[in-house]
Amino acid sequence: MRLVSKIVGLSFICAILSCASESEKKDIAQLSFEEKVADLEATLAAKSELTQKEQAHLKSLNELVTNKAFKPFIKAGDPNNSFDFDDLGRDRVEFNSITEPPYYNSCDDADMELRRACTEEAVAAYVNTYFNPEVYKNSKVRGRYEMTASFLIDTQGNIQDVKIRNDSNKALSAEAKHLLESLPQMKPGKHKGKPMAALYTQPIIYDVKP
Repeated sequence: MRLVSKIVGLSFICAILSCASESEKKDIAQLSFEEKVADLEATLAAKSELTQKEQAHLKSLNELVTNKAFKPFIKAGDPNNSFDFDDLGRDRVEFNSITEPPYYNSCDDADMELRRACTEEAVAAYVNTYFNPEVYKNSKVRGRYEMTASFLIDTQGNIQDVKIRNDSNKALSAEAKHLLESLPQMKPGKHKGKPMAALYTQPIIYDVKP
């Protein structure tokens, strides 16, 4: 599956961010995905006329926000919070620490921190949209269930070594592993000027009221 159809519009958010002041960038980067769309709509509303490209991007963003997969019963949690990896070494660093993070083409116009945040949004959007809800519905899990996935983005930008932590439900764990393994290739990262693999963590949360 091509990433272009899945995270179209994130590049437009990054373009808007790149035109903002440094203080505005920090404020916008802290917004949720839905808030970024609202902020973008307000920015575009101030223009007298939208180009066809802007109209297409805005339509795609609104489709992502209103997609049923964004309903709260399956969602990606905040990525790359503190996590004790047992496989860090000289050939890999955590995504939050790498000086030039791996990224998707749609995030190429942002500065390093915005590029990092944009890529996290892209991964979250992919999980939120393409996790198969039937797997959850067929499981015996009810209420809130959370697992944490980790994976390596290697020096070619490929996804490797997907691991699911707290994987008590094998069906959900298998679906999460399959989904993350299907993430499209990224532009590889560097650390202090040298090609470097990055370790990435992604919580996945299920919350269905019994």
